[in-house]
Amino acid sequence: MLDETNELVKEFRSARDHFENEGVEDLEIVLKVSRADSGRENHIGTSDEVAGIMLGDLDETDGSRDIIIDSKIDGLERISDIHPKLMALQYPLLFPHGGDGFHKNIPFGRAKKDSNKIREVISMKEYYSHKFQVRTNEGITPRLGGRIYQQYIVDAFSTIEQARLWWFRTNQTTLRSDLYMNIRDSLQTGDSDSNNLGKSFILPARFVGSRRYMQQNFQDALAVCRYIGHPDIFLTMTTNPLWDEIIQMMKHIPQCSPQNSPDMIARVFNLKLDQIVDDIKKKNYFGVCLAVMYVVKFQKRGLPHVHMLIWLDSASKRHLQANVDKYVSVEIPDLKEDLVGYAAVKAHMINGPCGSDTYNSKCMKQNKCIRHFPKKYSPSTTFDQFGFPIYRRRKMNNTVTKGKAILDNQWFVPYNRDLLVKYQCHINVEICCHARSLKYLFKYCLKGHDRATVEIRGGKRRSDNGENIDAGEDEIQSFFYGRYICAAEAAYRIFGFNIHYIFVPVLRLSFHLPGNKYCTFRSNEPLQKVVAREKHKPSQLQAFFLLNVNNSNARKYLYDEIPQYYVWNESDRI
Repeated sequence: MLDETNELVKEFRSARDHFENEGVEDLEIVLKVSRADSGRENHIGTSDEVAGIMLGDLDETDGSRDIIIDSKIDGLERISDIHPKLMALQYPLLFPHGGDGFHKNIPFGRAKKDSNKIREVISMKEYYSHKFQVRTNEGITPRLGGRIYQQYIVDAFSTIEQARLWWFRTNQTTLRSDLYMNIRDSLQTGDSDSNNLGKSFILPARFVGSRRYMQQNFQDALAVCRYIGHPDIFLTMTTNPLWDEIIQMMKHIPQCSPQNSPDMIARVFNLKLDQIVDDIKKKNYFGVCLAVMYVVKFQKRGLPHVHMLIWLDSASKRHLQANVDKYVSVEIPDLKEDLVGYAAVKAHMINGPCGSDTYNSKCMKQNKCIRHFPKKYSPSTTFDQFGFPIYRRRKMNNTVTKGKAILDNQWFVPYNRDLLVKYQCHINVEICCHARSLKYLFKYCLKGHDRATVEIRGGKRRSDNGENIDAGEDEIQSFFYGRYICAAEAAYRIFGFNIHYIFVPVLRLSFHLPGNKYCTFRSNEPLQKVVAREKHKPSQLQAFFLLNVNNSNARKYLYDEIPQYYVWNESDRI
């Protein structure tokens, strides 16, 4: 069939002959446990997934992949990573007709002459967002590729991500950032070359997942805590690959399994996430909600999950603390009185069995459970000195059988019964009623993207790689090197779903000492022009002082209170 339909097959005949004549050298890629300079460990969990790990030195590349075709006539020939035939060459079984894939000249779409269309062609992300949809009038051959289809999705996103990083490397390096005082002093000493000043903007805060991105979101969350108080509920929800919506979708894709459809999993998880946020924000499930923040993570387990912080108003706080057992439970429902709740708890909320008889459990480390199971019995709910709750965990006759083990209330994760039954997935609900728990909560939510350390064994190549690379000030290289991308994350990011969300407006205010405001300028821009421009362009802090001079009503508000009553206008700065 391929001989008859695919014009590229003859190229693979050459590849087959090449390996039959010279043999195939077996290489083994091993994930290793290592610890980064930040102290965070590259944890390796058990999962059945296809993932990509970004490697290499960006300084030694031109931003594209090194893809080589071995031709009998022309010899070794490089092709671009946006070559129309790239995916057809890489995955011939997914594209048996050898058709074109993404290229730079795909039109954005038909538009009227008077429309305000910004671009004439579509981006790579938009192309793959379109391709990873199920349409009844199109073939489903790629989706039947199993793990190869997962690899195709990871390949597509890693190409997009690498192109983004390369853009920032080649475009942002023309910008410089330095203190106004330093620029003025350099001009007074006779040095008018702006190339000698400042440092490069490497990876800005608008790049999703970057260090500045996570740091600014962390500071936003702290600003919410300063204004409202500490969060009241910490909620974690993990995807259930057997959700009814996913199973129903599989009926449209015969012979395709959920684990080999990470795009379906990502889309359904995002819908469920929007639904539970709506329950909390608008339907006031836990009470009147003042703010919500969440971060979507993947963490080498193959399924997306979300960490969510919820702030309530004063009345709801008091009601929650007085009725903790109503909203959070760690006990097994009675089988006769609540069959649905019992089945949901049994399916999704067990941690274990682990301990002395099951050292091979994934939660075991140094012969101890890292989550401290089994828990001790407790007749009532209390809070320890750090603000972490000790839930009511009574010794009762209700048990659950898992394998050969019989488990009681000591082995269950805190949950909310109604949310668990409604969403039919792992939903861990914790009450956080003490400010000392903030550091743990925010660190857990905003610890950044996944990294991996790998070793290539076999053959002539041997390489250790990971977070131990000394990238200096090169934030792009540090972000790129050892980046771990699973298929679910690749699909989630290609669709453009939020990995970070905060429901409460936060304005980031600048602060600096006199003459020490930061100025941004191009490396080839004359310093005289920079000084003249920045001299009369106030920062946010300077605009605050000018507002106080011109508006007596503003003098009764502090700097951080001004955004509640006045608007920062970027054009005139006042």
